[in-house]
Amino acid sequence: MLTVSDDGRDRLRAVQPGDRWLVAVAHPDDEAFVCGSLIAHAASMGAAVTVLCATRGELGESAIELPVGVTLGEQRAAELRDAVALLGGTVRLLGHHDSGFDGEMPDGAFCAADADMLRGELLHHIEQIRPHVVCVLDGSDGHRDHLFMRAAIIDALHVHTDDVLLYESILPNSLMRRWLAEMRDLRPDTVYMSIDPDTFGRPDLEVTDVLDQSHLLALREAAMAAHRSQTTPFDGLSDDLRRSFISSDYLARVPIIRT
Repeated sequence: MLTVSDDGRDRLRAVQPGDRWLVAVAHPDDEAFVCGSLIAHAASMGAAVTVLCATRGELGESAIELPVGVTLGEQRAAELRDAVALLGGTVRLLGHHDSGFDGEMPDGAFCAADADMLRGELLHHIEQIRPHVVCVLDGSDGHRDHLFMRAAIIDALHVHTDDVLLYESILPNSLMRRWLAEMRDLRPDTVYMSIDPDTFGRPDLEVTDVLDQSHLLALREAAMAAHRSQTTPFDGLSDDLRRSFISSDYLARVPIIRT
């Protein structure tokens, strides 16, 4: 799918210095684990890439012993900045509280944020950054914070006046089925085992753009490794499946309907 700007240029592939990209995520590590190659792709070609992160991911679990006096949220925020710097971008952290995957939400949870307040907050950043391209996770992994960020960004862009190309970073159903099959042996207790394989990820036919990012594989691996308190969803996978996830970006172009 060709995605051209007003000057006839494909802003997704033919990135130029002066282009501005905004990548909106819910937690530290979302940017590296899901769309790190896309960030590096745009930044390496001269775009200014801003990663806007809603929470510090403080309800996750730590894979390391935290430094004395450092909370998990503080650790993950520092890892986010390190990973994004490696990829060539900058970070803006909103400071909402992690909602958790499911169950009762804590006070101040991102998913409980007032819609009007959140729209105004996101518009503030969007109008400062004035992005040409926006990317947000599509939430098809079932995490409620991912779904909420997707809905909030789309809501804000509906009232933003500049022309923007909006993409959702997608996990194709065919890959997610293979992931579930391998996870049954690797981590059978993961919460994702409860998800219907038919609804896990996005239907492959909804993918509008696939970018081969194999030349950025080493940089993507380094960015993921910067999130040292976290276990990547690719740990233990067969080499072929791991490479399928992290050597390509799968995207869906989303039309913006002005209100």
